[in-house]
Amino acid sequence: MSRKPKLGLVLGSGGLRGLAHVGVLSVLEENGIEVDLVAGCSIGSLIGVLICAGYDSDTIMKLAKGLGRGSWLEFVVHKKGFIGTENIYKIVTMLTKGRKIEELTKPFAAVATDLATGCEHVFRDGNSAAAVCASVAVPGIFVPYEWDGRQLVDGAIVNPTPVSVAREMGADVVLAVDLAAVSSIGEVKTVFDVILRSLDIMEKGLFSYQRLIKDCDILIQPELSSCAVTDFKKIEECYQVGRNAAWDILPNLLDVLDNYSDK
Repeated sequence: MSRKPKLGLVLGSGGLRGLAHVGVLSVLEENGIEVDLVAGCSIGSLIGVLICAGYDSDTIMKLAKGLGRGSWLEFVVHKKGFIGTENIYKIVTMLTKGRKIEELTKPFAAVATDLATGCEHVFRDGNSAAAVCASVAVPGIFVPYEWDGRQLVDGAIVNPTPVSVAREMGADVVLAVDLAAVSSIGEVKTVFDVILRSLDIMEKGLFSYQRLIKDCDILIQPELSSCAVTDFKKIEECYQVGRNAAWDILPNLLDVLDNYSDK
């Protein structure tokens, strides 16, 4: 007998463009498609931990709109960066009610990068807030997150759209949302824009469209050229772009799920 496939949702890095992830989630919810596990990188880890803590798309959007830039970002004087992760840690701890990753309602993993080794570090258990802080710590902007004797930074350096992690977690069908496929952006105005755009370019070199489409079952690449990674004013636009992209692939996703056979 065939069984219901385990659906893994992969949420890629991309700064505030990550609100497109919430738009994708909203379409899945409206069509009764339940996600079984989530693997996230950077902003994808933040959205992912909220999904796995039991929040729906409407609630996540309310949080995104209600908690402004000042709630998340803590400017510090530090030789390794000028934004700390203490505020992020506090917010994620509050929203997850202090639960460890293994205590969330769905399996979750967050990808970070070990500065010493240059290797991927995947959080599959332990402190949920620490996992997110490490995964979002953009080098050159955020102070590296210290964890278990390591200095960890944004996972986008090594695995921006972690399809491989979702497979390792046991996903039968992988739906990946890749935010690095932005053809162009507006004017580069700040050091934030320079560093984050450089990461975008690097991610494109790491993960080509051909490789992603081969490794996952369904790939969503929202057209977010008009949305800068640091623009809090584009939250709603990013969300709508994610919804539109999800509706476009919905027939293919339903077909994959309906025709899945356990090998």
